[in-house]
Amino acid sequence: MKAKREIRMLLAAGIVAGGLGVPVIAAADDAPRSYVASPGIYKVIGEDAKFRVILATWKPGQRDEWHSHAPSAIYVVNDCGTHRNHAPDGKFVDRPRKAGEVIMIGAIHSHAVENNGTADCSQVIFEPK
Repeated sequence: MKAKREIRMLLAAGIVAGGLGVPVIAAADDAPRSYVASPGIYKVIGEDAKFRVILATWKPGQRDEWHSHAPSAIYVVNDCGTHRNHAPDGKFVDRPRKAGEVIMIGAIHSHAVENNGTADCSQVIFEPK
């Protein structure tokens, strides 16, 4: 389990460093947080002075706007096929999403996510403020 988590963190770092894919947006640091960029997908469902909890739900074929994340923990709520993570340089990475999966990510700048699956895809994101 620890090895899988470390691999996911390395992959996330690689995506940030190596690119996720698609058109260009200003600078990576200019991307707003997910819940600001795409409020129709990302809903803040709880927060306190230190943490924010966000429910993200993409419909099949839906893509969110360019956004960023603080270091976070993500819980995948349902099996939902494949997500395509796009980077500003036009590159992308496809990743399967399975119910119960937990993903630990470092800070991610300017990227967009597309649901390539045939079902709604829901995730709960836990991030520090």
